[in-house]
Amino acid sequence: MPGSLQTHELLKSIVQLSSSSIPLDVKLDQMLQAVSGAFQTDRCLFLKPERIGKNGFLSRVASEKKPLWMENGASFPKENALPEEQEYLCPTFACIPLYDGNFFQGIFYLGFSGQHRFSPQEVDLLLLTGEAAGQAIRNEEFHQKTEETISKLTVLNETAQEHEKRAQQLSTLWELNKALLTTVNFERILHLTLTAITIGEGLKFNRAMLFLVNDKDRMLEGVVAVGPDNAEEAGKIWGSLSQRKGTPSDLIIQLPPEDHSTLSSVVKGIRISLAHEHCILSRTVLEGRPFNIQLSPSSKGRLQTPCERGCHRGSEAGCYVGEHLSQNPKVYSYATAPLVGKGKVIGVILVDNLYNQNPITEEDLHFLGMFANQAGLAIENATLYRNLEEVHQELKETQTFLIHLEKMVALGEMSTTLAHEIKNPLTSIGGFARRLDRTLPEGSQEKKYSETIIKEVSRLEKILNDLLNYTREESLVFKELDLRDILEESLSMAEEIRSGRVRLVKEYGDVIPQIRGDSHQLKQTFYNLINNACQAMKENGVLFLRAHSFSKNGSSYLKVEVEDTGKGIDPENLHNIFNPFYSTKESSLGLGLPIVHRIITSHRGQIEVDNRPGKGVKFIITFPSSKTEKGNRVTNS
Repeated sequence: MPGSLQTHELLKSIVQLSSSSIPLDVKLDQMLQAVSGAFQTDRCLFLKPERIGKNGFLSRVASEKKPLWMENGASFPKENALPEEQEYLCPTFACIPLYDGNFFQGIFYLGFSGQHRFSPQEVDLLLLTGEAAGQAIRNEEFHQKTEETISKLTVLNETAQEHEKRAQQLSTLWELNKALLTTVNFERILHLTLTAITIGEGLKFNRAMLFLVNDKDRMLEGVVAVGPDNAEEAGKIWGSLSQRKGTPSDLIIQLPPEDHSTLSSVVKGIRISLAHEHCILSRTVLEGRPFNIQLSPSSKGRLQTPCERGCHRGSEAGCYVGEHLSQNPKVYSYATAPLVGKGKVIGVILVDNLYNQNPITEEDLHFLGMFANQAGLAIENATLYRNLEEVHQELKETQTFLIHLEKMVALGEMSTTLAHEIKNPLTSIGGFARRLDRTLPEGSQEKKYSETIIKEVSRLEKILNDLLNYTREESLVFKELDLRDILEESLSMAEEIRSGRVRLVKEYGDVIPQIRGDSHQLKQTFYNLINNACQAMKENGVLFLRAHSFSKNGSSYLKVEVEDTGKGIDPENLHNIFNPFYSTKESSLGLGLPIVHRIITSHRGQIEVDNRPGKGVKFIITFPSSKTEKGNRVTNS
């Protein structure tokens, strides 16, 4: 039996081991070694519940939860022991159940090969040791369950956070898509799409740029961009947005367009052939997948993930897009996402964080891709609606033209008949009046009468000629024309300009495309417009003559403007100016502007009026251009 000092040291060691943080198996092994050394046992074991059989003496200890003491070689009935329990039947042994009132953790076993009697102190010491071992096991089990619970809670918390984030993303997508549903206007849809990508409550990128596929030319063309032009402007915009309140869809709709930003101008100048498979933008269209291009100074201007097809982005010079859009092409990071319409890629969205340098994560790119799918459908629907409106407008104009043409045909037939019926007797009257005039003495009253008859006959003949010119269908001779030559010849016939009574200001564009037309009729058209403008102005009036090209829906057009500084047109008369036989001048038949209108429409052109009462009027004529263009700028005043 251990002495009192040894007992104290044993208890101290058992308590320290019980509360230590070493693994449970090591902890129990050291407890058993300490007890075995103190009691000089031959066997000292911890029997786990799975090592205890059924119907043996060990199972009785486990079920009764009471210690079993066999002392001084007392005979234990071997028939009460299972075959596998025979090894535990020493002359003296003790079995102490580890039980805390709720859970059974096993049996603490001590065996002696000789005779031994357990004193009350030894019994207490062994029971305390059993309690310490049981406490250690319970602590370990509690620790394991706690860790398992914490692990499960962590997983649940991460799952909940993921679900919350997913729900927030879906809510944001719903808000952004709701904003796209507020209009079918093509330009407005484009602006709302890019605003949704850059707004703080949306996808939060610094800048967003949109490129659309031109199927006809197999080109990817820059259309519009949204974002600040510099870091200072970015700070002001973000500060202003932080003060706004409302849902993302409300904020997006409230923000004005940014079509005139420097960034948007740069993007509109970018055109990339889809045959250039090395370009990231082209690959986004051709492969229909997003790209995340992340560069840093350490990457030395090369892609962290090199392009499979030898993209120029991997060169020291950077890429075509980066040279236009970045401050440093070698470290410019950006991401692209395809805009998918009904079954095909219709464009590309390019985003970056140029000013705050936040990295674009794969999650950001996934979120952008989900929004781009919705935006692609909205843009395609807007495109179809715009095309439908254009077709409807063309049909409306064609219908108006056909109605007008039918009126003119009927009027022409009637006018031609009347003109011929009137012209023959009028020619006779004029001829006899001139013959009579030659026989009358100068200064006589009869001479004055004959001169009046001759003058009025000439006026009637001119009216008949104008009427025939308006109603007669002349065969047009179309050929390639430089409209500047037509304008210059028309100006040379204007007396007010030659005399200097009216000052001329000419503004010609750098590139004037040629048109196909009849030079004689176009000369008559612009002479009438120039002459009307000069007559509408008093002394020192200014005539503005402008000509420049522009593009619309992939086609080239030529626009000519004839503007005066006169009194303008009375708004009540404006809707009648192209109607035949309507005139506010007493000496006019009212066929000048109708003839202009007929000639322009016969050349597939359009004429519009910008009327400013009291300040002047501007006639805007638009012609489709032919393929040939001439350079050479002409600007005179």
